[in-house]
Amino acid sequence: MSSDYLIILNPKADNGKAKKNWPNIKNILESNKVKYKLRITRKINHAKSITNYYLNKWEKQNKFPKCIIIVGGDGTINEVLNAILSDKAAPNIPIGFLPFGKNTKFAKANKINKSEWKKILLNIINNDNYKNISIGNFNEKIKQENGIFINQIVIGMDINPKNGSNKFYKLKQLIALVPLLYNVDCFNTKVTVDSKEYSFKKAITCSVTNEITNDNKEEPLRLLIIEKRNIFKLIYTILAILMGKSYKLKSLHKLYGKNIHLSVPSLEYGKIDGNNFGSRFYDIEYRIIQYPFIM
Repeated sequence: MSSDYLIILNPKADNGKAKKNWPNIKNILESNKVKYKLRITRKINHAKSITNYYLNKWEKQNKFPKCIIIVGGDGTINEVLNAILSDKAAPNIPIGFLPFGKNTKFAKANKINKSEWKKILLNIINNDNYKNISIGNFNEKIKQENGIFINQIVIGMDINPKNGSNKFYKLKQLIALVPLLYNVDCFNTKVTVDSKEYSFKKAITCSVTNEITNDNKEEPLRLLIIEKRNIFKLIYTILAILMGKSYKLKSLHKLYGKNIHLSVPSLEYGKIDGNNFGSRFYDIEYRIIQYPFIM
């Protein structure tokens, strides 16, 4: 029996809430007589492996599902999309997303209320209309890697606010970062944003963010660079970022555009949507692509 939907569930999402809610999800699917296959992830990159397996199978049969439903968070979306977009024979199969990640930025950016997952599920199975969502695309030329990012790629020190929104938690995070800020090495980076060139000699972090909620659709990518000019000013800059303030600081550079190119001639660690990218040199381009979602 063929299935209209492939469901990929991350049982660890939001401290196991995705797994706990599966019986409720299953009841809705079966009461609506939905034909589906359920696959449960066991480890990092398992969602990508599952998607690759089914893409190969569907391509041989020349029959694809209506939708791939993800029950999890941003990381699971990233893995599934990377599998689909790296397969040149695969069509852009719509993605349905039930947000069960603990801190899913994708859901927040697209104004998806996690508590309304039942309504979202019913909309997915009863609605063939999709909406194109902006997804980040990168091309790293040195290792010839092409992929996507839902939220952000960070090169260098990751100073993004962690889970926890209260000021005490963020101050605690800053205190933990201070010893690292004293010892962190700076690196050179050359940047091109929509044909405009920039150079920074004392960078400690370069992050490119998909500005999904940015009202200015002409500048969907944001590049944030932090330089280490003075340790006290650097600590103040990090504090401002953690607290969500937007001060004009000499150590902080924000650039917006459609296309960004960034080169780093030293070995630096990177992260894609929170997952390790490894230590490497960088010659990397960023842009925005559109992908269909049903939500």
